Amino acid sequence: MFARKPSTGPFSTARGLLPLIVVCAFLFAFPIVMLVVGAFRNQDPSLPANWGWDGFRTAYTSSATYSTLRNSLLLSTAVTVLGTSIGLLCAFLVTRTRTPLRRLVTPCMLLVVALPPLFYAISWGMLGNPRIGPVNTLFRDLTGSEATVFDVNSWTGLILVIALKSAGFSYLMLLGPFLALDRGLEEAAQVSGAGKLRTLLGIDLPVLAPAVSGVVILNFVIGLEFFDVPLFLGTPAGIEVFSTRVYGLISESSPADYGAASALSLLLVAIVMVLVAVQWRVLGRRRYTTVTGKGYRSDAWDIGRWRWAGTAFLLLYALLAVVAPMVQLVLGSLQPFLGGSAGYSLVNYRELLADPETVSALRSTLVVSVLGGLGAMLLALLIGYAVGHNRTRLRRVVEMLTWLPWAVPGVVLSLGIAWAYISVPGLRQLYGTVWIVLLALIAATVPIAQRATGPALAQLGHELEEASRVAGAGPLRMFAGIVLPLIAPSFLAGWFVSAIVVSGNLAVPILLSSQQNATVPLLVLELYTAGEISRAAALFVIMMVLLCVGLAVLAGLARLVGLLRRRALTATASRPAPPTPSAGPGAPSPPADPSPAPIPSSAPAALG
Repeated sequence: MFARKPSTGPFSTARGLLPLIVVCAFLFAFPIVMLVVGAFRNQDPSLPANWGWDGFRTAYTSSATYSTLRNSLLLSTAVTVLGTSIGLLCAFLVTRTRTPLRRLVTPCMLLVVALPPLFYAISWGMLGNPRIGPVNTLFRDLTGSEATVFDVNSWTGLILVIALKSAGFSYLMLLGPFLALDRGLEEAAQVSGAGKLRTLLGIDLPVLAPAVSGVVILNFVIGLEFFDVPLFLGTPAGIEVFSTRVYGLISESSPADYGAASALSLLLVAIVMVLVAVQWRVLGRRRYTTVTGKGYRSDAWDIGRWRWAGTAFLLLYALLAVVAPMVQLVLGSLQPFLGGSAGYSLVNYRELLADPETVSALRSTLVVSVLGGLGAMLLALLIGYAVGHNRTRLRRVVEMLTWLPWAVPGVVLSLGIAWAYISVPGLRQLYGTVWIVLLALIAATVPIAQRATGPALAQLGHELEEASRVAGAGPLRMFAGIVLPLIAPSFLAGWFVSAIVVSGNLAVPILLSSQQNATVPLLVLELYTAGEISRAAALFVIMMVLLCVGLAVLAGLARLVGLLRRRALTATASRPAPPTPSAGPGAPSPPADPSPAPIPSSAPAALG
C-alpha cells in the first residue's frame, strides 16, 4: 500500500501517478519486453509463433555478428574521441577566450543538432563521392592528378560525418559547465607559477571531469545507435554496424529473420543501457562545486595570437558541418544528375511535385511531423508536470520509463513496436498504417521534447497553481489557464524541434511503414540507392523548405501569444482597485494620511 500524503494536485500522490505509469509502460517498456519475446518466436510478427532458440543460434554463431560488434565499437570509439574533442575545444574558445566570431558558434551548433542525420548522409554522400564529388573533382582540377583525395564511403568518411554531428551535442552539454568555471581558481594556480596550459590541464579539466565523462558516454551511445549515416555511407564500403545488421537481417534475408534480428537487438540494448546507467551514476554521484557565494569570477582568457587560430578552427567546423553540406544539397538538387555539366534547372522539383508518390510521401511526412511533434510535446509536458509535482519514489519510475526510447536505437525500437502492436488484438490493424508510425515516432521523440519542457516547467512556482485551486479552478482549467500560457513560447519552440526530428527520422519508419504511407526519408533512401541522388537531394530540400514555412508560422504564433500576454498584463495593471467595503453606519472613518502613498518597487516591472 502507498502512504497517503496531502494532495496538492492530481499527480502529487502515488495513486495519482499510477495511470501515467501505465501509459508510459505501454509506450516505452512494452516494446522492449516484446522484443525479448520476439527473439524466441522465430517468425514474421503477422504469422503464428515458432518458439525456439533458432534466432539466438543464428545471431550468435555467425562470424558476421562479431565483425559487426568490432566495427560498432571501433566507430563509436573514434566518433567519441573526435566529437568530444571538437565540442570541448569549441566550448573553451566560446566561453573562456575572446576569439573573434565566437558568438556565432552556439546558433551554428543548434542548427547542427536540429538537422536530421539524413541531411548529413545525403549531402556528404555527394560532397565526398570518390568519382564525381566536388571535393575530389576540385582537387583533380587544381593538381592535374587523377587521385582520390577523400572517399566518404570509407572509415574516414563515416567517422568524420558522424563526429561533425555529435560535436553539436558535446558542445551544448559542455557549454553550461564551462560558463560556471570560476576564474579565481585559475588565477590562484597561475600565482603559484602554473602556466595557462598547465592550469587548463590541472585545474579546468579535473573540475569539468563529471561533465566531460558524461559527454564521452553520450557520444559513445550515439555512435552505437547511428543508422542513417552508416546505411548511406558505410554499406557501399562493406562497413556493417549493429543497426544496419539488424535491418539487413529483415530486409535482405528471405524470409526475413525476425528472430535473429530481435536476438541481436537485445545485445545492443544491453550494451546501451549499461552505458546509460554508468552515465547517470557518473553525473549523479560526482559533484564539483565551482560557483560559490564568495569571489566568483568568469573572466575570459587573453590567448594572444592564438585567437586567430581559434577563429580559423571555428570557421573550418562551420564550413564542414553546415555551409558546405547545405550548399551542396541545394546545388546538387538543381543538377539533372550528380556531376553533370548540363547546368542547373528545376527539372527535379517539377518531376517530384508531379509524382503522386512524392506528394503522398510529403503528405504523410507533414501529418506525422506536425502531429508527432505535438503529441511528443504534450506527453513530455504531462510527464514533466507530473514528476515535478510528485515526491514519491514512483516518479523515478516515470523518469526511467521515459528515457528508455533514448537508450534504444531507432531501428530496434521500431522492431519492438512491431512485435508489441501485432500482439495486441485491438491494435493489430494499425500495423502498416501511418498511425503506428506516428505512435512510434512520438515514443522516440519524447526524451528530446522533455529537454524543451523541463526548463520551462522548472521556472514555474507552485504558488500560482495553488492560488487558482483556492479560487475554485479545477486541474484542467488550472493547467490550461496557468501552465500552458506561461510556457507557450518554449512549447512552440519545442514543437518545432520535435517536428524536425520526426520528419527526418529514417530508423523508426523503415520497419513500420508500407508503400502507401511512406515518409520522405524512406523515399529519399529509395531514390539514393537507385542512383537518383539529385532527385533525392531535391526531395529533401522540399521537406526543409516546408519545415522553414512551419517555423515561420510557429514564430508568428509565438509573437501573437506574447502580444496577448502583454496586453492582458497591461489591462490587469491598469484596472482600478475595488472599493473598500463599508464598516456600517456609525463606524468611524479611518484618519486621512496627508503623505502620498509609497509606490511599490515592483510596480514599474509589472506595468512594463
